Amino acid sequence: MVSAAEGAAIVRRAMTVLLEPVPAHVPLPTGFRAAGLHCGLKKNRQLDLGLLLADQPSPAAAIFTQNQLVGAHVHLCRDHLTRGNGLVRAVLVNARNANCATGAKGIEDARRCCRELAERVRCPTEQVIMASTGPIGAPLPTELIVSHLDALLERVSADGAMDFARAIMTTDTYPKALHATGPHGTATGFAKGSGMIHPDMATMLGFLVTDGHLGEAKANVLRSLADRSFHCVTVDGDTSPNDSLFLLASGRVRGDVHRLEATLTELGQQLARRIAADGEGATRLITVQVRGARSEAEAIRVGRVIATSPLVKTAVAGLDPNWGRILSAAGRAGVAFVADRTRVWVGPADVFSGGAPHPENEAAAHRHLVGDQEVMLGIDLACGSASADVWTCDLTKDYVQINADYRS
Repeated sequence: MVSAAEGAAIVRRAMTVLLEPVPAHVPLPTGFRAAGLHCGLKKNRQLDLGLLLADQPSPAAAIFTQNQLVGAHVHLCRDHLTRGNGLVRAVLVNARNANCATGAKGIEDARRCCRELAERVRCPTEQVIMASTGPIGAPLPTELIVSHLDALLERVSADGAMDFARAIMTTDTYPKALHATGPHGTATGFAKGSGMIHPDMATMLGFLVTDGHLGEAKANVLRSLADRSFHCVTVDGDTSPNDSLFLLASGRVRGDVHRLEATLTELGQQLARRIAADGEGATRLITVQVRGARSEAEAIRVGRVIATSPLVKTAVAGLDPNWGRILSAAGRAGVAFVADRTRVWVGPADVFSGGAPHPENEAAAHRHLVGDQEVMLGIDLACGSASADVWTCDLTKDYVQINADYRS
């Protein structure tokens, strides 16, 4: 039973977790500009059409969903990146329409948007890529988008990052944009995602731009940083047919590729945490800590299973330090370990170790669930030295309501 005081704490936490301080301004790396405007897709004049523009064609890499249902923009982006030798001048993004399950016409609609934008920025069509997000099945409102391209280009500027971040939002409650600086290049990252989030290539729409130099390593860098960031976040175990992650590197700053990769990875991890914290209906961010694994891959696998367990997520929502659900979820991850050798913790409290539960510590675990904005759930598999963190959120009745009303 949750007391009135604890219930009030949940409400306060919900507002804090879902409405993290949003920066008023996020800079872009030199050579990149951005914009966002309202073209009529969202209600209440919310921004719904975004643009990332590079001053010069920039080497790019991308990874996409593994869903067998694939949005039209995925087909188009793969084609344009191949025909354009991986060079990108502009990224156009629309919200409130996934342009998915729309057949050959959906691909041609996206191609027309790219062609119209390419004419305006005077670059080859294949140097323009597009991403769409929103409900599945509706035709892309091509005329509406094309008719707003001139106004979008008029707004593009080095100060347009936050408008772009707002324009790509769907059920997100706040824009997700971050900037990082370093001697090996600066970088800015954007992400949108609140539901339909699970590791399966990209898990959301994400955009990373840097003035650093990655050269031929760009695809490997993107894959590596995604594995350690965006592939370590889950909200509900569902993946979108439009999941896409893009990396553009202008190469203006020459430096150490590995150090630039570390900067980009940290940027990706911080964006991934914000996606988890902003999960649909969530009241707190959950970090699943897996330690003592034989490999990082096994640690991530165990973490994902725990993080997607409805029983684990609802236990956290109910402030119940039910460690048995954590241990049981780990046990079905397909990773061999001896349960009696494991240790399980909730926040600072050791709730299972040495083959026995510790009920005397459950009060401390409960206090952690009630009082802390970020909940820590952990398991040590006692099999090796590898570790990983996976980020998720609790599962509440509001998640059901949001998705029941999604197209209303």
